[in-house]
Amino acid sequence: MKKNILIIGSSGYLGKKLKKILNKKYNLITPNKKKLNIAKIDKIKKYFKNDIDFVINLSGQISNDKRLMKNIIVNGNKNIIKLCKNKKTKVFYLSTSLIYGFSNRKVIENSIKNPVDSYAKFKYLAERAYLKSKINFVILRLCNIYNGKKTGVVKNILNSIQKNKKMHLTNKNVYRNYIHINDATKIILKMLEKNLKHNIYNLGFENVKLMNLINCLESKLKIKIKYFDQDLNLKKIPSQKISLERIFNEIKYKPKHNIQNYIIKKFHEGFKFS
Repeated sequence: MKKNILIIGSSGYLGKKLKKILNKKYNLITPNKKKLNIAKIDKIKKYFKNDIDFVINLSGQISNDKRLMKNIIVNGNKNIIKLCKNKKTKVFYLSTSLIYGFSNRKVIENSIKNPVDSYAKFKYLAERAYLKSKINFVILRLCNIYNGKKTGVVKNILNSIQKNKKMHLTNKNVYRNYIHINDATKIILKMLEKNLKHNIYNLGFENVKLMNLINCLESKLKIKIKYFDQDLNLKKIPSQKISLERIFNEIKYKPKHNIQNYIIKKFHEGFKFS
């Protein structure tokens, strides 16, 4: 018998991909975004029935409206915690690796948290609410996901190459961790199927220094990538390298996509995205 999953934020970038990969194995409940305001408990109560096996909360994206962002991320997750109290439902909360802030060392799940911006601070406050609760939960600190369509470094680099225009960099020496959206969704699927040992995991793949990526692409593609470096303070962006040992040792999965090879492939395909 198929288990039931409530996906909050199913119409978003990651949510749409997750629906496709989970639909064959699970019964999915994917309420319309307009009908699902998790900041108001009376609006979501009807979805939290006793037969819900998993809740995947993808809500809470970066916004210029700090009040709205706090309401969705902090109060919304507190409502989910209340509704899952005394139930067997396992909640997967999608947090962010940005909560670590700046670090010269590779960060693990127990590393010091130093969120810089409001988005990361709200995500961390929601994490703390889960840690204080007694419900069954897993926190996934998601790194930068890509597939070329979404705004981000991959799209910016390809646009710069295609249109021969300068792309704007916060700092060319910044470190980021990247994972292709297909790998991210497959990892989440495997986590749903496994009796996990921990309740916090970093979710990413490759630690990449932006300037190194640009240099390698220029060398392999025999092109010049134009950019303007704002040279912002790395501690304020932030810059970080992420350890993925916990998650990969446990689920025994090796991501299939490499960001450099992905960009090269799309370049030779004429910037076509599937």
